[in-house]
Amino acid sequence: MTLTKLTRLASAAMATVFTVVPAYAEDLNVILFSMPYTNGLAELEADFEAATGMTANIEVVGQDVFENRITLSFTGKTGDIDVVHTPVIQVQRWIEAGWLQPVTDGVNGMDSKEDILAGPLDAYLVNGDYWALPFFAETGMMAYRKDVLAAAGYDSPPGTWAELVEVAKAVHSDDVAGFAMRAAPGQGFNMFVFPMIMRAYGGKFFADYPNDLTPALNSPETLEALNLYIDLINNYGPPGAGNFNFSEVAASSQAGKLAMLVDGTSIAAQSIDPGKSQVAEHMAIAPVPEGPNGRSPAIAVHGIGIPADAPNPEASFKFIEWATSEETLTKIALAQPYPDFTRASVAANPEVIAKYESINPDFLNVRVDMLNDAIGHYRPLLPQWPELGAAIGEHINAAVNGLETPEEALAAAQDEMAEILAE
Repeated sequence: MTLTKLTRLASAAMATVFTVVPAYAEDLNVILFSMPYTNGLAELEADFEAATGMTANIEVVGQDVFENRITLSFTGKTGDIDVVHTPVIQVQRWIEAGWLQPVTDGVNGMDSKEDILAGPLDAYLVNGDYWALPFFAETGMMAYRKDVLAAAGYDSPPGTWAELVEVAKAVHSDDVAGFAMRAAPGQGFNMFVFPMIMRAYGGKFFADYPNDLTPALNSPETLEALNLYIDLINNYGPPGAGNFNFSEVAASSQAGKLAMLVDGTSIAAQSIDPGKSQVAEHMAIAPVPEGPNGRSPAIAVHGIGIPADAPNPEASFKFIEWATSEETLTKIALAQPYPDFTRASVAANPEVIAKYESINPDFLNVRVDMLNDAIGHYRPLLPQWPELGAAIGEHINAAVNGLETPEEALAAAQDEMAEILAE
């Protein structure tokens, strides 16, 4: 889908209009983990009260703190959370555990439902019900320094992962590292980026997802991908790159210490943003590289849902509707490095287009192309995925840091996958 098509879709869709409703005797407790959208949303608490007559305590915390808080609340059935940040990779696990309640009636009753991009919305359609509304759809993207590549004789970015290794080797120096991507272990950390290489080389998690869930990680294709990943990080990354997370990748790029990175759109956006990057005038963006099996950009969808024990689901949904409305998403897209909006109307908004085109004229089009190339089960949509991803991520990180050989890491990870699935 092109931006032109998005514009047509937006003009055809009804504009999001949030009608003021009678005041509720509610003070909603909203728990989110930190990202540009959630940080921006927390600054708009007064807008929610003006629009609805209700108030909300929007608490934005680190992801580790978030996980601890919601686990205590969900398992303890405390009813102290009215609205919860709901990553799509957690949804099936939370549904199976009885921690979420469906929002199907609310979603189907929205006049602006057709304005929400179908892929992100359908990511929350499980067993015939919607379980959250999306606010964020991130995909993989490359950011690179044109000046550094040009000085080494390259007038375009690498198109394949093998070419990326070649370019990283040519441009790497003590002052500017050739490449970085997430390496810290975790289902949302190295397991957000490594599958871009793994799938491009023909590797897969299961024999035939979702029909045959026999673990198939330990394969020649995944081994080739892992060796390339290790080579890039250890030989052409900045000091300490073996444990970099997205924040270190972004900081290195913004400081001009990085020639190339592959990460999500939010990190790429920060790398080319003149308000954040010291070398923004030299930065450009490009698609994720291809491998022998094609291209497989990362995809991550985040939304907002209602805990099963929330005391007033109607009030909770009013918050979700406001938080994911065209007006709110547009404000955050203009105020934050947030190009991952999930409404066609926001993608077609002239001010939003102007902001991102001024940073890089190709940014939004590349994002759409990568979303079109991404597969919905890039990270398997299984209740066990958080545990599976954590286990695999630990072994991948161990291989990067020399604690296990690549062969040992894949064999051990596959064994742990089988154990988790057998529980």
